[in-house]
Amino acid sequence: MGPFRFSDRTLAVAIGLFAAGYLVLAFDLPDFTAVQVPVQPATLPRWLGAVLLLLAVLLFFQRRDPEAGVGADSAPTATTASPGPDARLGRIGDTRLELALFAASIAVYIALLEPVGFLISTAVYLAGATAYLGYRRHWVTGLLSVGVAAGLYFLMSDFLNVALPPGPLPF
Repeated sequence: MGPFRFSDRTLAVAIGLFAAGYLVLAFDLPDFTAVQVPVQPATLPRWLGAVLLLLAVLLFFQRRDPEAGVGADSAPTATTASPGPDARLGRIGDTRLELALFAASIAVYIALLEPVGFLISTAVYLAGATAYLGYRRHWVTGLLSVGVAAGLYFLMSDFLNVALPPGPLPF
């Protein structure tokens, strides 16, 4: 079972088409007209779509290092750009199983978001994903996971007035 073999330009076109469709759907979101607020519900999806489209354009026109032996519009060959046995993403050798595992972990994260709360589920997900990917400094992982989750929680709840599920925590 080999790794996925898409050129950067093919991937950029696929991402660009996805971003264009996402933008069309984001611009169909209605604005919240009952109260004047600077950040509308459609603001974040529109900006995300625009950033994704911009990144797709940048990926399309990105130049490759000529010493890498891979052209900008050609797929990587097995001898020049394929990852070695130590260059795996996680712990499973099959890339498709790896992606399925991450998709399943995101599904579990989403399922636990409401009953466990944003802060706990996000911190546990970040710590678990980081540990799975091989980062071995567990104290740093724990502190960063809790810090990022707490920062996002307080940014969303205090500055953007977005109610996130608190779970068993009192705030």
